[in-house]
Amino acid sequence: MKIAALYARVSSAKQQLNENIASQIAAIEEYARQNNYLISPQHIYKDDGFSGARLDRPALDRLRDAVAQGEVEAVLILSPDRLARQFAYQYIVVEEFERAGCAVVFTSHNFGSSPADRMLQEITGVFAEYERAVITERGRRGRLYHARQGQLWMKEGPYGYTYVPRTEVCPGKLVINEAEAEIVRMIFRLLIDEQLSAYQINQRLYESGIRTRHGKERWGSGTIINLMRNLVYTGVYHYNKRQHVPAKRRNMPGEGPTRKHNSSRVIRPTEEWIPIEVPAIIDQETWDLAREQLQRNKERAPRNNKKFDYLLKGLLICGCCQLRMLGHAGIPATRIRRYLCSHKESHHAGSRCPNRTVQAEMIEEIVWQAVSELLRHPQILINQYNQRQESDYGTPEQQEQQRLKRAL
Repeated sequence: MKIAALYARVSSAKQQLNENIASQIAAIEEYARQNNYLISPQHIYKDDGFSGARLDRPALDRLRDAVAQGEVEAVLILSPDRLARQFAYQYIVVEEFERAGCAVVFTSHNFGSSPADRMLQEITGVFAEYERAVITERGRRGRLYHARQGQLWMKEGPYGYTYVPRTEVCPGKLVINEAEAEIVRMIFRLLIDEQLSAYQINQRLYESGIRTRHGKERWGSGTIINLMRNLVYTGVYHYNKRQHVPAKRRNMPGEGPTRKHNSSRVIRPTEEWIPIEVPAIIDQETWDLAREQLQRNKERAPRNNKKFDYLLKGLLICGCCQLRMLGHAGIPATRIRRYLCSHKESHHAGSRCPNRTVQAEMIEEIVWQAVSELLRHPQILINQYNQRQESDYGTPEQQEQQRLKRAL
């Protein structure tokens, strides 16, 4: 008997509830019994709720490691689209397994190893990718149509609301979560009545023991600012407000933390938003007062305070986080100019920078002395410039050879 591994995947919670993954496993195990394959329990790999449009799936990663280590002779999968929805991904994984000496068997298609069978497998993968694109586009247009009819479609309601999914007789809707709504009203009161900044509101919530919806102790100032800017609390939810765009690399030198995703979300033009009426948590007057106070907070923010000069602002790089360092004047009692990492603030919960702040007067003097020394010895700058040119464009002889080749 051949030692085999089993791989099954479903892409949504709804499919999990319908036990599609169990039916996949049962069908593959029946195929294994009829075709002399042995599947041990440790070689059953299941990805519950993972999209076939991506390869970074926990069970698939473990399977690829097992194949690379030669633990199995074959991998049994129900169909190509269970391995991946995109043909290119299917090809990458199948080729990887075959290079390791492991056969890939799609039990419901029964492809052979002849050129005609391989061509049929590739065509099937192309059609699976096409089907996914069609389903995605139909779903997008369907959600836009329902939104224009005043129906909501989302995974989770904004803080202060509970999303009630649609049924056959009732469309999806938002209802006020009274416990969370009271905290929303409190945040607006702290902003308007006490004129607190987002950081100070964050501190007040932490000191009061008020946790986020998902149980975190710290809310994060960005989360609070987004909450106070969200029009949904006035009774209007805007669908189609954001869109995915290719992610931009951070504009800084060095090797910083890598992004997990290759896209980010940005705001669409307002004419593309679809307004939907929902229950209001605050009135229009409160919203207007909050907007005015947010503008005052912005003007008072340290980054917009021109009272102190920071000669190296945006030029110093934190040696720990590889992020640019900001200027900060400290508490009002001392007003000592310092530079600190942008992840030093406490509202960056879970990723606070451990490095100490740097006194501005000291570091500016050190940098100025170093720059003055370089200016007194210009040959050092010339040598550095030539080395950089050589590393980027080659030696003068290599540059001349490249110029002659282009001319020919």
